Amino acid sequence: MKEEYLDILSEKGEPTGVSRTYSDVHEEGLIHRAVHVWLVNPQKCILLQKRAAEKEAYPNYWDISASGHVSAGQTSIEGAQMETKEELGLSLPASAFLYFATFGEQIILNNNTYINKEFQDIYIVRMNVKLSDMHFDHEVSELKWVEFEKFKLMSKDEKSMLVPHAEEYDQLIRYIENL
Repeated sequence: MKEEYLDILSEKGEPTGVSRTYSDVHEEGLIHRAVHVWLVNPQKCILLQKRAAEKEAYPNYWDISASGHVSAGQTSIEGAQMETKEELGLSLPASAFLYFATFGEQIILNNNTYINKEFQDIYIVRMNVKLSDMHFDHEVSELKWVEFEKFKLMSKDEKSMLVPHAEEYDQLIRYIENL
């Protein structure tokens, strides 16, 4: 399998013109871009995915509806569309994605063998879709819609097995409260 290449960014999130392999990026802690896509239905439920047991970062944790790295040469919105297609089986036009925010994250996992320094572009997709209409890939083991009030509780409970994105959850909650 051919390894994915990622564009390397400066400390300010600007392209450097250099691309490196996924492995190099995470071994050396190089800055790159990722996307997070939140699906929110008209009842204000939030789609969560359960990460597969084989994932390097946070296996078996509940996570963002769809997320992943922006491949070399892709725009952020193209990355969001790709991850939504790969992880949920949904082909959506760029116009379905509402840009929400960008967060920086730096974490070191797996006994210092996985260094993640990234800018995460956050998108919200407001749509009503049944679980049976989605088809997830090998990176996802389960999908579920979570009622808004339950998600608020999960986001504050360290035992909820929710990937830690506290600032992002807080801003998402504020956004949904104002819908």
